[in-house]
Amino acid sequence: MKRIIYVSLFLFLLMVPFEAEGEEPAERVIITFDGEVDEAVLEEYGVEVHHIFNELSAASITITIDEKDELLEETSVSRIDPDPVVKTSSQITDWGYVKVNAPLSKKWGWTGKGIKVGVIDTGIRTNHPDLKVAGGVSFVAGVSSYNDDMGHGTHVAGIISAKDNSIGVVGVAPEANIYAIKALDSKGEGNQSDVVAAIDWAINQKMDIINLSITSPQGSYLLSQTLQKAYNQDIIIIAASGNSLTPLTGSQDVLFPARYPTVIGVGSINRSNQKSSFSYYGESLELVAPGEKILSTFAGYVDGVYKDYSYSDGTSMASPFVAGIAALYKQAYPEFTNAQIRTLMQQSAIDLGVKGKDSSYGYGLVQPPFEVNGEPFISSFPDVKSNAWYAKEIEYLYENDIITGYPDGRFVPQNPVTRAEAVTMLGKAMKLSGELSQTSFTDVPKSNFASGYIKSATDSKLIAGFPDGTFKPNAPITRADVAVILKRAYGYRTDYSKLFKDVPNEKYYFESVHSILTAGITNGYPDGTFRPAESISRAEFAVFLARALDESYRIIE
Repeated sequence: MKRIIYVSLFLFLLMVPFEAEGEEPAERVIITFDGEVDEAVLEEYGVEVHHIFNELSAASITITIDEKDELLEETSVSRIDPDPVVKTSSQITDWGYVKVNAPLSKKWGWTGKGIKVGVIDTGIRTNHPDLKVAGGVSFVAGVSSYNDDMGHGTHVAGIISAKDNSIGVVGVAPEANIYAIKALDSKGEGNQSDVVAAIDWAINQKMDIINLSITSPQGSYLLSQTLQKAYNQDIIIIAASGNSLTPLTGSQDVLFPARYPTVIGVGSINRSNQKSSFSYYGESLELVAPGEKILSTFAGYVDGVYKDYSYSDGTSMASPFVAGIAALYKQAYPEFTNAQIRTLMQQSAIDLGVKGKDSSYGYGLVQPPFEVNGEPFISSFPDVKSNAWYAKEIEYLYENDIITGYPDGRFVPQNPVTRAEAVTMLGKAMKLSGELSQTSFTDVPKSNFASGYIKSATDSKLIAGFPDGTFKPNAPITRADVAVILKRAYGYRTDYSKLFKDVPNEKYYFESVHSILTAGITNGYPDGTFRPAESISRAEFAVFLARALDESYRIIE
């Protein structure tokens, strides 16, 4: 029984009508009438009526070329002129390109330069003005050219690497080297053995990344083993999760080859970060990316007109977004293995849906490498995503030996900071003595990990205990008390030009809270509050402390 593998494009053949062999060619024209617009003539000849301009006695329609001469003989018709295509001379930035934060990578100079990406698909249009195909091969029986005769592979290629120029669209990794590995025919179909041969060619040609916007309901031993071989050769493999004609419910998993553990399975989301109804999901889903109404390069007929660009939907469109981002990571971290880059992509993804990895969104929306001080950023803590709002401040404190995290290697950014932890971090920042010491507090013995810093901070009059003689080292520290300590430590001035509405002037922390506002340590919450009585999280405290130590992290109005 022959096993077929298909392009994973949602209703592609329904959405993009191709001109069938033998069909009469058509063109779009503007008809001018002698008098009123003759709607009877339009009904008789028009393949499609686009616009009627009654005041100008004209209409825009699509007609077959053979009927054009007949139409000119109609007594009501004055003339027929072409309805030429007009287009912008500027490059269009697709919403998906923005959603995956590609403009940020462009700003930092990551363009995928020098990275080899193999597009296993229907081929790539080799003469497309917005694409530069580095090479390719065809594994379709009887077809020697790797030129695209369907359009799907060209659309995928544009998402990855359309040129960054003054026309058309721009790819996520515009300077990556894309290779057309043709394994699917003009119908978007091919045997798994063709795909296996394509993967093997990619291995031999030393591709860095393979994109597979193709799916099959069944896998095979040969396909699995070949993908494993590619993975062992340090190739990053990315595949579409698959599309369903009806909304999916219940328990299932992504289709093959995305289901294999060597492959990064990619699902689709819409502009609102919601899972596309057609997108397959399950435990093997790893990342998601834009997949609805994506504009990219094309090669084919739409409404009887040959198009260089077209919109398409599907996880086929989501997969190349991830492939392009992978090229940026490979450029940023050339010495990293495919497994290491895969981990970085998981860590940097924007978490969607249920917190943590889930079956609908995987690790989340793919994002590019993060930069700090001109260098690619790698978080020292596995639970601190590189694109988190507090990531660079935590890394700054870690590099300066101010924070160490928990024994299991995590930082746990959302945990509240205890009073002992806060004094320890501040003490390290101020280079106070941390040698274990006897303190004046009944609940802080010498054996307490923070005893040295608590004694040093007390002697420096940075902190004080409670009236009952305790320090309560394990209690969460409030935002108000953090402000008081920072004010005492760094002596910030207060200009009172802006006040928090929930910080009364009779409170002991009034001046301190507004001093860290003046210094650019915090802006409070969007609703104009500071919430002084709330405990502060480890992430928030890290940001406050980093801003206190380094002005480059501060808020600039």
